[in-house]
Amino acid sequence: MIIGGAQIGSMAGPFLVNRTATLWGLPVLFGIAAISIFLVPILIFFFVKKYPYVHEKSSKKPTGPIEGLKLLFSKPYLMGILGIATLYEIIGTILDYQMKFLADEAYGSAEKVAEFLSFFGIAANGLALVFALIGTSFFIRRFGLTFCLVMFPATVACVVIYVMAFPMLWALFIAMVAIKGLSYALNNPCKEIMYIPTSKDVKFKAKGWIDGFGGRSAKATGSSVNAMFTSMTSLMFYGSIVSLGVIGVWILVALYVGRTNKTLVESGNTIQ
Repeated sequence: MIIGGAQIGSMAGPFLVNRTATLWGLPVLFGIAAISIFLVPILIFFFVKKYPYVHEKSSKKPTGPIEGLKLLFSKPYLMGILGIATLYEIIGTILDYQMKFLADEAYGSAEKVAEFLSFFGIAANGLALVFALIGTSFFIRRFGLTFCLVMFPATVACVVIYVMAFPMLWALFIAMVAIKGLSYALNNPCKEIMYIPTSKDVKFKAKGWIDGFGGRSAKATGSSVNAMFTSMTSLMFYGSIVSLGVIGVWILVALYVGRTNKTLVESGNTIQ
């Protein structure tokens, strides 16, 4: 439900851009975005004032940032979570660049491209909203965590093959809607569930590295693939080959993490 609520805001912003980008211009929209970001710390202030226990200081001794990295590399299960949380970012970065490149060629002006991308934002977050409300909990309860973890990369593989067969703007649009929508509504909830059989210490030390360092490294890897090819035709073919290779690794990681999670939950053990 929290993820579903987040998608409402994620649709409202693109809808505003879609309706006003040409009329108001991008500087006004950037101003609205800046004001919205400024409101966040104000909301946090009122939140912690009403619920003071959420920001109580920990009694544990402070640890250095390197402790989380050591913990991450010492636990195969945590490395698996790292893969689940970040591998899709490599593929998403490759496809996202292709879509934006073709959109720029097709529409020309920044305002028109912004309107196209706003439509993409509405579609992707709309799919995530629908799936979060009626699909996420159903799939996890009905088929189990391992199935959901594997279903996402399998779906992405179908999308990549579709793009290889039809290397056009709207094919990439559909591909990115599927990847972003399912990422928000299926992969992210499954990723959070995988932290359940871990200690608070693991969550505190390793999660930041996985979400921050891992995600940015995956995006950098995808951008490196984009930079390797000078022509869009080459990138769309060889980038898809790279993506399918990443998906192969991703599926193996998903199988390992899903089965390990099931074993940990059934035995009552935790990753310390």
